[in-house]
Amino acid sequence: MREYKFERLNGDKKIIEARSLKKAILKYGGKPEGNDDHAYITWTNKKKNDSEASVKLPYKSRKERKGRL
Repeated sequence: MREYKFERLNGDKKIIEARSLKKAILKYGGKPEGNDDHAYITWTNKKKNDSEASVKLPYKSRKERKGRL
């Protein structure tokens, strides 16, 4: 399990343990508040390197974005 640290511009900080970034984002499930619709995520990967990502909220999977035929 890895620790993913979620930070928002409004000062909200949360640490979530999950096996993958995708599962951590789904577990976080943050709602956009006003002008703050992104979350900044940091974690340490398997090779002990620091990684970071910025995610637009609410998170939608590829399946939801693509649509169904």
